[in-house]
Amino acid sequence: MGTSTFKSSTVRASVRGAIGTAVAVPLLFSAMPAMAQSQQEQMQQLRDQIQQMQQRFDELQAQQEEMKQTQASPRSDKQLVRKSEDSDGFMVGNTNVKIDGYFKFDAIYDFEDDHGASLGPSDAIGTLDSKGTDRPGDADLGATIKQTRLRLHTTTPTEYGDVGGYIEMDLYGQPYDSSFDGSVGPRVRRAYLTFGNWLIGRDWSTFSDFNYGTTLNFYGPQAQLFERQAQVRYTMDAGDNTSVDFSLENPGGGTVIAGDDADPDFRGLEDGTGTENTLPDMVIRLKNSNGPFSVQAAAIGRYLKADVNDVTGTGDSDEDSVVGYGLNLGGSLTLPTKTTLMVSSVYGKGIGKYAYLPAGGADAYVTSDGDLEAIERYGFIGTISQELTSTLTTNLIYGKAYSENPDDFVGSTDGLHDNSSSAHVNLLYTPVDPLTLGIEYNRVEYERQSGTDATAQNVQFSTIYNF
Repeated sequence: MGTSTFKSSTVRASVRGAIGTAVAVPLLFSAMPAMAQSQQEQMQQLRDQIQQMQQRFDELQAQQEEMKQTQASPRSDKQLVRKSEDSDGFMVGNTNVKIDGYFKFDAIYDFEDDHGASLGPSDAIGTLDSKGTDRPGDADLGATIKQTRLRLHTTTPTEYGDVGGYIEMDLYGQPYDSSFDGSVGPRVRRAYLTFGNWLIGRDWSTFSDFNYGTTLNFYGPQAQLFERQAQVRYTMDAGDNTSVDFSLENPGGGTVIAGDDADPDFRGLEDGTGTENTLPDMVIRLKNSNGPFSVQAAAIGRYLKADVNDVTGTGDSDEDSVVGYGLNLGGSLTLPTKTTLMVSSVYGKGIGKYAYLPAGGADAYVTSDGDLEAIERYGFIGTISQELTSTLTTNLIYGKAYSENPDDFVGSTDGLHDNSSSAHVNLLYTPVDPLTLGIEYNRVEYERQSGTDATAQNVQFSTIYNF
């Protein structure tokens, strides 16, 4: 539909004509005897008519001025996208939108072999398996920007309260690729909505614990509780600076190990190596902070199930299940010397998908009797973080993880994880608020149940721009 420009000169002419007519007609009729109305009443009517016309003229002029301002202003309140009232983000309709994140450039020098953009104990043992030694002597230098991260926050008010949304992405691609030469691609890390005390979507597991210092190494310390997955979480206020979380989480991703096909007592799995997922993982977590001290305690319960093949080779299978569980305790304390001490600890059975021991460890194993048993694992992380100056901070982080030796395992245990460790020492320099430069030394160790061990180490240089 087209539009035409409002012309004030035309309106003025119309008003003048109307006023003239309004004056002439009453004067003409006043001469007629049949019109007994007094001249005073006629003049009052004339004044009322003129006032109404002037009011309508003022309204038309105001409309024309508003139209001009709307066309001239790129941030008019009538527009769809505009600046928020508190200057925090921008408005799309009635939804507040904020975008933030960081750009991260990493240059990594591996002393022995190329371990890609991250370094963990599994990389050390991988080199041992592929080359027969954990010290092949071939140093490697690589660079990447894959840890660069983008976050989108939204808040929409409703009559029942605010509805929030959150999406977080990095550039490690899908499937995950930590190599330097692999293509850079977006990958969704977290995506959820919030409403009141509820969170629905993909987020850090409620069993996760981040009571450890900052590492430039993307892999992070051993024994960290670390999982992102779909869940439904309810957070309850439990008093001063205290909250309790309850969540039901995706149980998928767990694995079961069975014996070697050549073993006469081999009992494989009917449906590959994964556990059957019939019940959600259930987590409860308590968090409290009081001045320089904070603490969290969490517990998880899991139901692990699998079809175990019969040892007779008839192809029949027996369904077996086992309950897994885990306990976590972590906390931090900041001293007047600007020293922060942190600790995170975990113990459990059947929590391989949650605990980096090293990463992606199995949850359960098949016994020589054809039963399903949860694997026992435990570990800890200790951190000393020291603020040296207003622009310099250093972190010393050590993690150690252990796995049981399942002596009733149907196959050989020699290749299974026994213990692993990681050590990180870094210096972070923040010359201006959004920019951080850092250097870090990383060392990881891995030992199998057979006693075979491997070591890997690197130095990493990073530039981080927060926005």
